[in-house]
Amino acid sequence: YAVHAVSYLGHFLKNLKSQLPQTRILAISALNTLLKESPYKLSPGEKSDVLEGLKGHVKSSLEGTLTQTFQEDGFFNDTLTSLSHVHIITDNESASRGNQGDSSIQSLADKSITRFYFEFSASWPRTPSWISFLGSDTFYSSFARIFKRLVQECGMPVVLALKGAVDEFTIAKERSKQCVAAEALAGVLHSDIDGLSEAWESWLMPQLKNIILAPSVESVPEWSSCIRYAVTGKGKYGTRVPLLRQKILDSLMMPLPPTVATTVTSKRYAFLAASLIEISPQKMPVTEIQLHNTLLKEVLGNMCHSSAQ
Repeated sequence: YAVHAVSYLGHFLKNLKSQLPQTRILAISALNTLLKESPYKLSPGEKSDVLEGLKGHVKSSLEGTLTQTFQEDGFFNDTLTSLSHVHIITDNESASRGNQGDSSIQSLADKSITRFYFEFSASWPRTPSWISFLGSDTFYSSFARIFKRLVQECGMPVVLALKGAVDEFTIAKERSKQCVAAEALAGVLHSDIDGLSEAWESWLMPQLKNIILAPSVESVPEWSSCIRYAVTGKGKYGTRVPLLRQKILDSLMMPLPPTVATTVTSKRYAFLAASLIEISPQKMPVTEIQLHNTLLKEVLGNMCHSSAQ
């Protein structure tokens, strides 16, 4: 069974690059089912010899197969490009950018299948979707979960392999490419693996700052969902705090340069609002309560600002 599972995972991982929408959706569904949490997400003190003994042989073969696949030249770039085609950007949104976007290659039937699948299979966000006031978006949590599980299964090599493609897609003009970059980054941020804190300092925090300061606002809903996903509580009831939640909140709370446009200020508040939606008031530690107080004072101060925004 373990050998077959390894073979299937490698097969479905490669199928993420398929040009056929139905094949991509099947691969996404299969990977979300087959990829499980692994000891990479645990700190050294939490790992038990029993767990290591049980997973040792299977994990080494599985990790080896997956690593061989995603380290192929251009794998993640091709995969993100393929997955960007799944994101359905409406004609109005496309027209506002002066083009039809990558998602226009899908037929009406393919778009209907895509919408039905992702609406039917969604298990996130934990809070009702109507609570979000950030506008419609095409952030698919099932994509973020695949990237999270890949990182948890294979560790930092996945993060390093993803970095170049995510950096490129984050600044892409096509909104569909920014959508899939947001999903990949969300999966990395929520993975809680060994080495993630170091990756935060060297890559993730600077990348988040770049996203906040970017003048473009078309993809604010997707990046807001990315942050919302990244700070979402873990476990069955969502009560366990993710490793990077406080670091993400602290980064969002950092004052902006005084010369930024009001659209950037609005974007920062949208990101903060998205992050607070997924935090339960009953479970907030002291640091999060202090953050709320600081943010409230800032918002009340800005109520008298000369700019309407």
